[in-house]
Amino acid sequence: MLEDIQALLPGLGLSVRLMIASLAIGLPLGLAAGLALFEGGRALRFAVALFTEIGRGFPALVTLYLFYFGLPSLGVVLDAFPALVAAFGYTTAAYTADIFRSALASIPKAQREAAAALALGRWKTFLLVICPQAVRIVLPPVIGFSIIVFQGTALAYSIGLRELVSRAYDQGTLRFDTLHFMLIAAGMYLAVALGIAAVARVVQHRIEGTAKIKARPAPSTLSTTA
Repeated sequence: MLEDIQALLPGLGLSVRLMIASLAIGLPLGLAAGLALFEGGRALRFAVALFTEIGRGFPALVTLYLFYFGLPSLGVVLDAFPALVAAFGYTTAAYTADIFRSALASIPKAQREAAAALALGRWKTFLLVICPQAVRIVLPPVIGFSIIVFQGTALAYSIGLRELVSRAYDQGTLRFDTLHFMLIAAGMYLAVALGIAAVARVVQHRIEGTAKIKARPAPSTLSTTA
């Protein structure tokens, strides 16, 4: 059993790298798109909304094929790894844009007015006032979507990348026991998903704990007498 797990570990490592790279591209793009949807002008909002609707409307496999098989007809040739990262990064940005927009919209307007009263600039207001509060809101849905992205890396098998599913299929074919190796792969997917969720809970509890400490009023130095 241990040898079977070890045989699939390189595929698991590739799946994790694909997820990390896709999120590294998709989440900043999603944040930028969310900002544009929240504060941009009418033309910018329309362009970004079209960008996100296309990304959400296309199945992930179709988007992957467009990047890997379609772009060469336009003179842009991508290897399998960057093609999947670009496709999944785009899909991630499209789905998370509304998450970030909703989080920004949920921050009370009074927060921005208070920051303006303190003469904080636009970017300082965003970084010091808006962003810390928005992070607590977006963390659960973003982590949930990260798990979906990790599971979606199984589509890399369709363009020849030897990720977890591909290796499980190859090992199962060689040893005439495909079910056994697919169950091991499923267990690995589950373990990583549970690990991501556990880390997210720890981070969220720490963020909420820090927020409560900052919000706690300072103890009074005056004593009262009966």
